[in-house]
Amino acid sequence: MTTDQPKNENEADTEDKGSSEAKLAGLDDVLKLVDTGKLSAEEVEVLRGFVKEYQGLKIKVDRMKGLLGRSAKAQREAKVEAETAKKQLENSLKDVDRLQKKVHHLSTRPTHLDLLNDFETNFDKALLSVGQAGGQETAPQVVTETRDSALDTMLMQELEEARARLSKLESLNSALNHRSAQLEAEAKEQKRLRDDSQQIVSRLELELKMSKMETAQAQREAEENASSLKEMQMEIDMVTKASVKNSALAAQGQQIVNSSKTDRKHVVQLEGQVQALKEWALASGESKRLAMERVSQLENKLKLQGADMDSSLTDIGSTTAKLIFSKSGSLVVGAGDVGKFVVSLEGQFTADKRLVLGWKFDATPIDCTTEFSVIKGKDVTDPKAATYMINERPVVGGAAGELEGAFEDGHCTLQWSNKKSWIRPRTVKVTVQVMSY
Repeated sequence: MTTDQPKNENEADTEDKGSSEAKLAGLDDVLKLVDTGKLSAEEVEVLRGFVKEYQGLKIKVDRMKGLLGRSAKAQREAKVEAETAKKQLENSLKDVDRLQKKVHHLSTRPTHLDLLNDFETNFDKALLSVGQAGGQETAPQVVTETRDSALDTMLMQELEEARARLSKLESLNSALNHRSAQLEAEAKEQKRLRDDSQQIVSRLELELKMSKMETAQAQREAEENASSLKEMQMEIDMVTKASVKNSALAAQGQQIVNSSKTDRKHVVQLEGQVQALKEWALASGESKRLAMERVSQLENKLKLQGADMDSSLTDIGSTTAKLIFSKSGSLVVGAGDVGKFVVSLEGQFTADKRLVLGWKFDATPIDCTTEFSVIKGKDVTDPKAATYMINERPVVGGAAGELEGAFEDGHCTLQWSNKKSWIRPRTVKVTVQVMSY
């Protein structure tokens, strides 16, 4: 016992030193991540929660270790007491055997009445033998009755003392048996408590391992978020460059329109370039939406100026834009589900007019990806037979744009897919306009 305690204390000291060094290293890593901006405030709060939970589990483990130590000590003490009681029981049994032998020996000895009867018989025989021999009188033998009575009294006292001692030893034996049974029950209870404590310690160790794994997973997710932020920043830079290029192209188109030296084919080509750049810019967040709003403004201005120019030219003909449909709404797309928004031009659809579908929507949560599609017609039940103008384009946050030729029999369907998410729903707020030219 004395040699094991220093070893345990040394092992505990080494474990505390190792754990303190590991904590310092982990804190240094976290501080580096915070300084470099790779961890957000929410992730830091999550890490603090993990650290608090780890400290609470460590305190529980220390308490369980102390409880195990106390239970082991109590078990050892109970074992020592049981061994002592067992030795006392063996000694008591030996004393009982010895006293039983002594009682048996005393019970087989002749009593004083038997001795008196034997004495009288022997005395009568002696008198008869003396009378037959010639009538000589012999000297009377002096028998001290006091001595016999004292001897009988001493024997009776010793017998009573033996009986009292035997009863006392029997009561002591029964008490020792009761104490032995009680100690055995306490030993079983201590063993059960020790097994329960070991199970609790194993469960706490498993929870500690799980918390460490969750902490490591949170760190990996933080690193992935940092890398995704870098990628988003690169995409934003690319979109910014594209928007600058788009602005330059729009300025060139505006200059060409102002100089009245362009034709309808060139205008359509510029519109296609603007549309392509606008569709490519839909994959980013707020910066992409700003770029798209700028492009749409320039496009509307270009169309208005083109319409003014075409009205002055007789060989091309005049076209006027008219808003024939406008609607705003919102819908909730559940996890693993698909949400649809149908645009119906009842009584306003004519095949000789050019219809342009314009849309703008915001999807929340803004950090989640939603797949956006534009389908001709309505009541599309078979995805393979549907005619997709835009097929499952990933959108983060929201998007806006315009599309020509999206109507079939005066109907068009806007679709948002949330099939890749099994936990978080999406809320979509959409505004749709249809222009007729």
